[in-house]
Amino acid sequence: MSPRSRTLALVALLVAAAGPVSAAPPRTARGAERELLVENPERGTVLRVRLQPGEIFSVVYHHSIYDQPVTEDFVLDEDGRIVLRAVTSPSAAVREYFGITSAGERHAMARTMTEIVFRIATGTAQRLRAGGVERSFLELGEHGDRLVLRAHPP
Repeated sequence: MSPRSRTLALVALLVAAAGPVSAAPPRTARGAERELLVENPERGTVLRVRLQPGEIFSVVYHHSIYDQPVTEDFVLDEDGRIVLRAVTSPSAAVREYFGITSAGERHAMARTMTEIVFRIATGTAQRLRAGGVERSFLELGEHGDRLVLRAHPP
């Protein structure tokens, strides 16, 4: 065998031993812990909150049109998406805004999103309840700033 043939055979053996190459990142294992990222892209601030599988996190605020309290409950699914699970408000107008026409303050939902964008309210700022802690959106910016919520890993 020529030196060139031996070199090519060695390279082929090393490539075969390395296994297949994938450009896709590995998926998070089922039941694995995830992080909720809350980012203010303009200011470069990021809040990371660890969540257990199926753990609910909430955004609590006063609706910008009706000035009534609202709580939106979310979870992160196995594919790194945010799922709106429930909306709670004592206001029928707020519930109707969400497309809810039945009676009662709390309603189950099933809306899936890759990310959610909020503007920090000009009045009372929204609050995030996640990972056993409640935080004001103002910890990440000023009134009017844009915040993006998403899962990590996606």
